[in-house]
Amino acid sequence: MTRRVLAVLAVVALAASAGCVGPLTGDQQPADSRSATVVDVVDGDTVDVRFADGTEDTVRLLGVDTPEVHTEVSPGEFEGVPDTEAGRSCLRSWGERASEYATDRLAGESVTIEFDAESDRRGGYDRLLAYVVVENQSFNRALLSEGYARLYDSEFTQRDDYAAVEQRARANATGLWACAS
Repeated sequence: MTRRVLAVLAVVALAASAGCVGPLTGDQQPADSRSATVVDVVDGDTVDVRFADGTEDTVRLLGVDTPEVHTEVSPGEFEGVPDTEAGRSCLRSWGERASEYATDRLAGESVTIEFDAESDRRGGYDRLLAYVVVENQSFNRALLSEGYARLYDSEFTQRDDYAAVEQRARANATGLWACAS
């Protein structure tokens, strides 16, 4: 064999042994997703998870933004919600509801953390940016459809779908979008 062929075989063997290539078997998942358990719900759009290898990390749900519960809410981020005490109070209430919804649906649950090819892997606070899938359903998308969140202005592959889901929630004054009336 030539040196080049040997070098290619060595790289392929190294990648396969690292789990980067090769067929998936059993509980394995593609390299762009990982199984985890939600160990804490920080708020409606942020959770702490423990991966199968025992490592823990914080995941910021990709593409969505729920009203803040740990700092002041910003009505200007939620189109149509007035920047008044009533608007802020309404959003605060929906931020708390979003956190409760996330706790009810995710706390202690086994989930799949899915990364997006168009998005950065980590955000500004060094949190993982990902979709959280529970019981084969995108929790990120559910936040939008149930009116707990708005579309976050960032690049990701599901953006068009998420925009349509948010638009339906807004048109029906679902959840936090009732604050806009």
